[in-house]
Amino acid sequence: MAISSGAAVNPGPAPYGAQGGRSHLIAGTRIVGDITAPGLLEIQGEVEGRVIADSVVIEERGTVNGEVQAAAVGVKGTFTGHISGGAVRVHATARLSGTIRYETLSIDSGSEITATCERAQTGS
Repeated sequence: MAISSGAAVNPGPAPYGAQGGRSHLIAGTRIVGDITAPGLLEIQGEVEGRVIADSVVIEERGTVNGEVQAAAVGVKGTFTGHISGGAVRVHATARLSGTIRYETLSIDSGSEITATCERAQTGS
């Protein structure tokens, strides 16, 4: 299953540098498959698969098991798998295991992490 989302009519200010709208996966929703969305994707539900967006925030009640690819990634909830992001922030409420490939990485005190972290090579 693959789900794509269009741009929101009035997304308001989007955190994590999102351009092109805001999409929400609300609590109680479970998706098995790939999601591709322009702009910011906020996940409060559960995803098993690949998530690709400009920016991704896994909210406190959100769970992702698989892969996340985004220019900016915020993890507040539960993540297992591989993150490939530009700016990655792991919040104090996060429970994360897997691998993180990043350009910049911020880890808040209190987060639970079991991960291998690798800085991405930038074209300087």
